[in-house]
Amino acid sequence: MIDDNELKARVNELMKNLNYYLRNYNRLIAIGFRKSVLDREIQMLETEIKQLSQRI
Repeated sequence: MIDDNELKARVNELMKNLNYYLRNYNRLIAIGFRKSVLDREIQMLETEIKQLSQRI
């Protein structure tokens, strides 16, 4: 079983990743990242954050 501190740390890590993608979205696309891949990654991060937040 995962304790609350581990869940909070994971949520914080996911939030940092999500914020990075959102802040740098246009720049990442400009340097060659595909928009569909970034959109999917953002969606996956949001989904995992929601799921983990419900368990805290």
